Amino acid sequence: MGTIKYWVEQLSEHKIIPYEILYETLSNSNDLIFSAFPDQEMLVLKSFVRVIKETMERNVNHSLEGLPIVGHHFSFPMELFIGCFDIVPICFEGVSYLLAALLTLGSEPYYDIAENFGHPYHTCTSQKGVIGMTLNNLFEFDAIITPTAPCDNTMASYPFFKWWNNTPLIIGDMPTPHDPRSTHYFKEEMMQMVNELGNIIGQEPDYENLRKIIAHHNQALEYQAEINELKKAKPCPFESLLCPAIAGSVPLLHGKELAQFFKEVLEIGKKRLKSGKRPWGEEKIRSVWPYMSVLFDIAMCEWMDRELGMSVLFDMFSYSFFDSIDIESDLDTIFMGLSNQALNYPMTRQSATFADPFINDSVFLAKEYDANCAIFTSHLGCKQSVSLIQIIRESLREQCGIPMLTIDLDVGDKRFTSAQTIRKEIENFVTALNL
Repeated sequence: MGTIKYWVEQLSEHKIIPYEILYETLSNSNDLIFSAFPDQEMLVLKSFVRVIKETMERNVNHSLEGLPIVGHHFSFPMELFIGCFDIVPICFEGVSYLLAALLTLGSEPYYDIAENFGHPYHTCTSQKGVIGMTLNNLFEFDAIITPTAPCDNTMASYPFFKWWNNTPLIIGDMPTPHDPRSTHYFKEEMMQMVNELGNIIGQEPDYENLRKIIAHHNQALEYQAEINELKKAKPCPFESLLCPAIAGSVPLLHGKELAQFFKEVLEIGKKRLKSGKRPWGEEKIRSVWPYMSVLFDIAMCEWMDRELGMSVLFDMFSYSFFDSIDIESDLDTIFMGLSNQALNYPMTRQSATFADPFINDSVFLAKEYDANCAIFTSHLGCKQSVSLIQIIRESLREQCGIPMLTIDLDVGDKRFTSAQTIRKEIENFVTALNL
């Protein structure tokens, strides 16, 4: 809390103080990680912290240069707006949960500020954190962009910013069915969103730069597909921490940065697979998490690897169910590709439409990667996902022959269910598996 107070006092005139806090925290973490761990250990974490730190530094510098500050929802291809305009992108959910992962108190002081203001306790902490930060004058946005997805929390929380300080809010209407007709409809919505943002910030869209940004994102998707193939190996050559690292990197990194991170991770996996060395020990259990990782305690991943021999192969946010975009075609085709990606972004694909994708994707990952079990984090704010728990459990049991543990918690607030309690539940589950 002392660090937060320091930044608020020293940088009160700045627009993105939480990103400045993150940069300082990541700089300290980077030095600690590289000095504390042997060269061949925690390689994914080292890569993640370094590239996120560099991104935070760049965003802070750009904000100080006066570029427009644009807040956005995580489950949305922000490459569209990064490519078209010179802006500083601020991912609401990314900043709330990255602070939850890195700071002792996480984002909890800001959850409390939002709740004391009147925001319900049972809503999602992903947006609640930024609401609290804004009420505490730590953010100042020039515009905010979100689709009408993937959940009620999104649509209930984002309008707050327009009401509170009249921040321009651009909303793309996303249909519930995810089919070709919907793709065409949302393509038109995205085009309109680009025009609205350009008018607000006084910039013309740069569609040639958009092609360059998408080219880097296409490369990132190729690297990610290769990473996914390596995960089929037994034992898995990646530490479980890769799942929350991908969940954090996709909304915060764009284009070249994301491609660089995935390239480094891919090389780590290839070298380990070739050498047969896993610094954290034997793989006894292969798990998939149909929903979210525990973001307030990412050290739990290392504990599962070393103490339980459990690999976390995927959570909802670490697998991309969409294709790359043909950047050689006309602009209409590019926007159709972006629309298709938007409809199939993690969580939007599973939670913003009918139940089938959520169920089928859970079964697909368990089968494709030969999982022994599943663990479902029943996040307090995600009512739409909680309603499917029993159906997903039965589907995994009947189609894959594996059991699923459910843990009630808030992935960004350790006060609801403590890390110790969660670890004990997982430990008991592993004992019952008897593998």
